[in-house]
Amino acid sequence: MSNLELTAAFGDYDRMGLLSAGRVRPEGIDLRTITLPPTEIFSRMCKHLEFDLSEMSMGAHSFLLGEGNSPFVGMPAFPSRVFRHSMVYANTGAGVDKPSDLNGKRVAIREWGMTAVVWIVGILAEEYGLDVNSIDWVAALEPRVPIQMPEGAKIRYMKPGQNLSDMLDSGEVDGALIHQVPACYAVGSPRVKRLFPDYGAAEIDYYKRTGVHPIMHCVVLKKSVYERAPWALRNLYEALCESRKKTMERLSDTGALSAMVPMLPAVMDETREIFGDDFWPYGVEANRKTLEKLVLYAHQQGLTPRLLEVGELFGESVRDF
Repeated sequence: MSNLELTAAFGDYDRMGLLSAGRVRPEGIDLRTITLPPTEIFSRMCKHLEFDLSEMSMGAHSFLLGEGNSPFVGMPAFPSRVFRHSMVYANTGAGVDKPSDLNGKRVAIREWGMTAVVWIVGILAEEYGLDVNSIDWVAALEPRVPIQMPEGAKIRYMKPGQNLSDMLDSGEVDGALIHQVPACYAVGSPRVKRLFPDYGAAEIDYYKRTGVHPIMHCVVLKKSVYERAPWALRNLYEALCESRKKTMERLSDTGALSAMVPMLPAVMDETREIFGDDFWPYGVEANRKTLEKLVLYAHQQGLTPRLLEVGELFGESVRDF
């Protein structure tokens, strides 16, 4: 019997590299892997179901499940996870010194419903008193899926020619939540500051208090593929786990550093001290606290009409991992 031929699309990550290079192979599957920017993957997958499996925004995945007609089956493999305290900026003339000072102000974002925004809005609201409904949200893009804003919340969109960096630098907006460093801050504008200057310390403190390590993306398989070959879901997930495991071992090898980080051995020692030996866990149970926060924030911010159960995010054959 010939192998199942599938095409996958992932971002350019070390944890996916061995799978992409064919050095880890899912049993019974010939996998062709394409490397693309995640935002392009999400767009092509959500609009055209272009790949058999792919990396997927947790925000979009939650939205589609909440709608009740998702074309995907999820796997608890997480190519991207990032703490987000670093993405909170303010104009120095806006009178904003702490996150709650953003209440009643104009705050720019890239896109409502993108997973990075879901996380930082949820964290700021829960931990720092951010009032989502009091803010005049200004978005660069309309949501890639038709999200209904939370009742009472208001949003408007940037006009042609406007951009988040210029608006933040000029004071046209008072603050911004942006996952990429805005150009004005990168060049040292004196008019822009971070609200968490030592964001690394804030993120470590957050993790130690909550046990939550924010997840941005999971991996999904097209439901049409799953229905004709349900065994493929587990085999693909096991291969993703194997690629991650071997990558973690390479990062810990101090003989010849696998990444261009001069102090990598010291960084890895600190990482294990904070997160333990399994510092980038896959699976449902190892990530339950994080996933519970995610589905809560998604519901609060209008991505899902009801609070999803964590188990709904993933296919049955991989839920017990």
